[in-house]
Amino acid sequence: MTGEYDQYGKLCARVMIGSNTLLVDRKPVQLLDDTLNYIGFDLKGAVKGAKNILGNRKRCPIMINPYQGVCMFPTKSSRKEDCIWFNPEHIVNTIARGTQTEVILSNGLSMIVDSKIHIFNNKLQAAHQLKRISRERGNQPGPISVFATSKNRELPFNTTTGKYNFGLLLEYKS
Repeated sequence: MTGEYDQYGKLCARVMIGSNTLLVDRKPVQLLDDTLNYIGFDLKGAVKGAKNILGNRKRCPIMINPYQGVCMFPTKSSRKEDCIWFNPEHIVNTIARGTQTEVILSNGLSMIVDSKIHIFNNKLQAAHQLKRISRERGNQPGPISVFATSKNRELPFNTTTGKYNFGLLLEYKS
């Protein structure tokens, strides 16, 4: 996906799906946010989560759909209209072309990107890493599972009074 101006000079998103493309009447960043909103997330949260996992890096990849494992990464600042967003699953190969990189896609097409190959490949690797770590974290219990699986613990709910005592959980934390 990249930014492209329509016939009226409005910035839109050009999306490639297979060998077909379509022009969406939304800026690329708006389209990403709309996609995330559809499944209950937002772009700001996706960026924050990715930086939490990968460290505070610029042009961080993001999980567009964690349920389907869809990740994308930008070639440059997402505020730039010529930023291209790639799904790493559709990148077959990268080839150095001087200070640029040729990106071979799974649909047989290729693109020349204004990025040195080592910089582009570092972004590609970060996207794969984010996807892998997100999948691993999504498939295993988190820190709260310690409370759910512990035996011989008093429940925070008192069946006599009908009141919760969450202070009990704090005692088990230490």
